[in-house]
Amino acid sequence: MSDKIMLYLIATPIGNLGDISSRALEILESCDIVACEDTRQTGKLLHHFKIKKKMISYHEHNKISRGEELINFAKEGKIIALVSDAGCPGISDPGEELVKGFYEALLTVSVIPGPSAAISALMISGLPTSQFAFYGFLPIDNKKRKSELEKLANEEKTIILYEAPHRLLKTLNYLAEYIEEEREISIVREITKIYEEVIRGTLKSMIDNYESKTPKGEFVIIIKGGISNVVNVNSNIPVDIRYQQLLEQNYSRKDAMRIITKEKNMSRRDVYSIINK
Repeated sequence: MSDKIMLYLIATPIGNLGDISSRALEILESCDIVACEDTRQTGKLLHHFKIKKKMISYHEHNKISRGEELINFAKEGKIIALVSDAGCPGISDPGEELVKGFYEALLTVSVIPGPSAAISALMISGLPTSQFAFYGFLPIDNKKRKSELEKLANEEKTIILYEAPHRLLKTLNYLAEYIEEEREISIVREITKIYEEVIRGTLKSMIDNYESKTPKGEFVIIIKGGISNVVNVNSNIPVDIRYQQLLEQNYSRKDAMRIITKEKNMSRRDVYSIINK
């Protein structure tokens, strides 16, 4: 592998331009090419700091062909700086593919750390931070989303999700199908911007909140991890009896059904049919 660094992953501000590091600016000024999601967005950043540099778009729809092109540029001796529209390249964007390609080509990669929406939101969420699981954006495809939600339902660590404003309420309702409505949750929006906001409550209260107002801005959803001890029960207890036990423990009907599906590895439909005979 070449000792000379050919690709720099540069974290850029997620709202406040003052958050960029002097080292990030130094690399942006000295590199040969800036690879970015949107040349218009990155152009604003470079213009603000009076940096004139050749930009090449690199995004989900051209990552294969453009990735090969960038690797070839690096082999010619050019230094590439990779940025996303905001935050850390390679996290929930195709930058991970480019990094893999550079390593396979025996080219050296380095990182200029900086702002991260996921970590920043976790820091101010008020929820446990010692262990967490980052899920990014939930898949749009129904089958893939269901599979992801099933994993998420069994997650004991604090969960981090990204979501766009037009999908926020829909995603909260998807979550309510798989985790308890009383689960603690923090929704963080517009981090480092003038309208930065942290809303804390339960999943149910968040759904109620956004049913009555239109979400605006970019959102990070932080969800307290689940508790594993609900599955440590005698699996021979009939479904209907276990259901009554949970109701007596003040679980809602929906949450009682959810717990039973997890305990007995049954589908929600089968549990529903048994308790509604």
